[in-house]
Amino acid sequence: MKSEIIDKILTAAESLFNEFGYCAVSLELVAEHAGVSKRTLYKYFGDKNGLVSKVLLRRNAFFKKSLTDVIAVFSEKKDKINALISWHIRWFNDDDYRGCMFVRAQAEYGNMSEEICSIVREHKQWMQASIAQWLGATAASEQAACLIMLILEGMIAYTSVFGVKEHDFEREKIYIYDIVDAIGNANA
Repeated sequence: MKSEIIDKILTAAESLFNEFGYCAVSLELVAEHAGVSKRTLYKYFGDKNGLVSKVLLRRNAFFKKSLTDVIAVFSEKKDKINALISWHIRWFNDDDYRGCMFVRAQAEYGNMSEEICSIVREHKQWMQASIAQWLGATAASEQAACLIMLILEGMIAYTSVFGVKEHDFEREKIYIYDIVDAIGNANA
């Protein structure tokens, strides 16, 4: 029963934070949407920062598993990177897509919560390190991962502002493929 209650709260909070942001959503609203009392929220999460942290940790675990599962079926660098880009494009087209909840948490919490900012940093560091690993774990792949990460983050920012309507991302894919090709040249 406890895990069901926690899951209901996290699901409601994630949906509300994704749609309205963190600061705009009160614990009262989360409790109402989860069908629990505000006291129950405090019992399981301590305070709003605790709830935000748990939502981000849960989202991070989902993100890692989902992306890792998609990449795992490929062995070639370009295929892995294509899967990475395709995963993001599918995410951009989700009805509930509102941009990156991690970037939004960093923007809204800034220096107010080291715990939340630490979760955000770990998520982005994992992403960049994973890209470097998928590209061969060399010095050149680490540099390439940084550039690819910047392009992906730009795509996330772009789509959260302008949407994806009539944008096919072919130009971005070509830039990313050029970066992947440059790794081979750097190692030659």
